[in-house]
Amino acid sequence: MTAEEHNKTLATLYFIYSGIHGLTLIGLLLLVIAVEAGFGGSTAISLSLLAVGTVIFLVLLVFVGILPLIVGLGFRNRKRWVKPAGTVLAVVSMINIPIGTALGIYTLKFFRSEGGIKLYGGKATTARDHELDSAMQGARPLMKWADRLK
Repeated sequence: MTAEEHNKTLATLYFIYSGIHGLTLIGLLLLVIAVEAGFGGSTAISLSLLAVGTVIFLVLLVFVGILPLIVGLGFRNRKRWVKPAGTVLAVVSMINIPIGTALGIYTLKFFRSEGGIKLYGGKATTARDHELDSAMQGARPLMKWADRLK
């Protein structure tokens, strides 16, 4: 694959990653609202606990829903700022085993490859195209899922 193809693949994978997590969080929020409404407005959950939960929800939504979407847009438009933002997100997403780990490794290897350096700058490294292809192996199930949705 060429550097442009890897870049396009990363944009698609970050859009999917954002959609999976963002929609999951929104579904969880709707579930909490439905359960709260099911209790008929009783004080099953205290207001302070509800406020803390709302703050945690919003922070999670920004980091796992909105930030990957912004990074995906940066990859699609080949913006220079995507390298530092993508690197930070790649490292943070490695916590999410296995999809986030595969996506994080693939992103970091792309940024350190010759094609990634040509597109986004940086220092030369020893990463080759075959190493990018092997790093992408963990993301193949997610890509197949995306192809079925087309």
